[in-house]
Formats: sequence, C-alpha cells, structure tokens
Amino acid sequence: MAKWLVPLLTLLGAALMTGLGYLSFTAALAVPLLMLAGAGLVLVALVLAVLPVRRKVNFLSLAWMLAGLVLSYLGLTRGTSWRFDQLEVRFAPLIAALESYHASKGAYPESAKELVPEWIAQVPTCDGVEPEGPAATFAMDIGYQRREDGSFGITCYTIVFWKYSYDSRQKLWYGWD
Repeated sequence: MAKWLVPLLTLLGAALMTGLGYLSFTAALAVPLLMLAGAGLVLVALVLAVLPVRRKVNFLSLAWMLAGLVLSYLGLTRGTSWRFDQLEVRFAPLIAALESYHASKGAYPESAKELVPEWIAQVPTCDGVEPEGPAATFAMDIGYQRREDGSFGITCYTIVFWKYSYDSRQKLWYGWD
C-alpha cells in the first residue's frame, strides 16, 4: 500500500465527517458506527502486532487511523455545535420581539403570529424555510410555545429526538432528549 494512501484517506474521512456535521444533524447518527468501525480497525492492528506470528504492522498507519478517529469526532462535534449556534442566531429576533411585546403588553402572545408585522417581519421556523400555502399557518408556531405560567419556550428537534430549547425564565438555550 502506498505510504500516502492511509494519511489521505484519514484526512478525507475527517473532512467528510466535519462537512456532514455542518450540513446535517442527522449525520451525527453515523458517528457511533464510524467510531466503532475505526476502533475495530485499530484493535485488529494491535492484535496483529502482539500475536506470536508477528505480522508486520505499520505503526504509522495505526497512528493515522487514531488521528482520523479523533479528527472525525472533533469535526462532527464542532459542526453540530455550529448548527446549534445557527438556531440561536435564527431565533434571536423572535426572542427580542417576544420580550418587547411582553414589556409593552404585560404578557407573551398566545401565538407567534401575533407579532407579525408590528414586532417582527416574519417568524422564524426550526428548519429555516418559510412555508407557503396551507402549511404556513401551522408552521408559523413551530418552535414557540407559551406556557401556563406565563413564560415561553422555543423548541426545535435537531438530531432525531434530540431537542434544542430556549427557556424564557432562565434566558438560555439547552439541549435535551
């Protein structure tokens, strides 16, 4: 095997995982499988290194595989964090409009639609796409919920059942399942 092939494949794999993290929350589902596969390759290489038969093991390739696992994990983690940051940026105008509405009226609105157009030009949605047609009425409230205690929350599904939420009482974003 060419000396440059393992490092190249390692860097390409890490770049792919980083890119998937930035493009899709669902890509995070592949991480455990890829980590298990990579750990399996590392384990096989280590076992071959200690067997009495002593097959020749290239420890540099082993180091590249380990580096690829670490880089892939770090890249995907950073990409997913970036997606959470994007949700916070997307919903910041809505949170500001809700707080202005509350300061003026003394309560948060029942529906985010009540903010348009006086408080905010358009209500952001979790997926970032403004729906049209019959689905538009339903989708405007995706994310925003007024609670019985008078506070509000914003919740978006991210990675399958993983949710990322804003709590108006604590004034912070958090992830939960």
